[in-house]
Amino acid sequence: MNDRKKHVLLIAKQLFIDKGFHATSIQDILDAAQISKGTFYNYFSSKNECLMAILRDAYCISYLRRNELAIGKDLADPALLSEQIEIRLTMNREQNLLPLFETIVHSPDDELRQFVKQMHFRELAWIAKRLVDVYGEKVKPYAYDCASLLFGFIQHALNIWKSSTTERIDTMKLVEFVMQRMEVLVPDIVKRDAHFLSQNLLEDILTAAEFYPMPREVLIENLQKFIDNLPKEESQQTLYSQFLLDELSSNNPRFYLLESVVRSFRQAFEGSELQLQAIELSAAIWLFINKSQ
Repeated sequence: MNDRKKHVLLIAKQLFIDKGFHATSIQDILDAAQISKGTFYNYFSSKNECLMAILRDAYCISYLRRNELAIGKDLADPALLSEQIEIRLTMNREQNLLPLFETIVHSPDDELRQFVKQMHFRELAWIAKRLVDVYGEKVKPYAYDCASLLFGFIQHALNIWKSSTTERIDTMKLVEFVMQRMEVLVPDIVKRDAHFLSQNLLEDILTAAEFYPMPREVLIENLQKFIDNLPKEESQQTLYSQFLLDELSSNNPRFYLLESVVRSFRQAFEGSELQLQAIELSAAIWLFINKSQ
């Protein structure tokens, strides 16, 4: 993503928050961003796609932060899971995304509602997987019931807090509170063999939540194009990029090395014109890692 597209997204997001998504026209975005209609449609096929790009970018960054936080740490540590969950809450607050989600939830537009439903299901699937990491394989048959309780508890508490006070909520304190309750709830659910979500519903959730990784050959091609646009002189940016390309191109990529270097790769481009492209590539590499192991 180039700087100009990033500028358009920032302008559009602020307009969606200030005026409301439905009250904001594409012309409003063109005027505020000082771009032509052709430039807008070069980036986005519609106003819906513009909004989805805003939310997709935030998801991408939180996905990266969660993976990077876990490097070299024990996935069974509940404190790590608490920190990872809080990353998403912090991202929503920092980027003021909650008004946008609320707009979509109450929207008659099926495309937008399906998009947000997929994002919610992906979060539910991620939490379910991480609960198995924390509590063991015995939790697997109950993971989505447990995840829905955890996810719902946090979301409902946030809504109550927001509607009751203007005081800023301590999201880490909230997550830790909920995780402490899960220490009692999860073993009890397993002990009682308690299920609520039906198998058919679980299959629908899993289908909607599926996040397909970029094929390795496409990932390699995109990384090569990225490298071709870098300055020719040797730098940390070039070294990290080339290492990732070489490792991904090998017959047996070493995932532990990819995990370590992809973080350094992303950090090397912070503040540069290529920062967002580096973030997108980093997220694609992490998805490849998570789906391949």
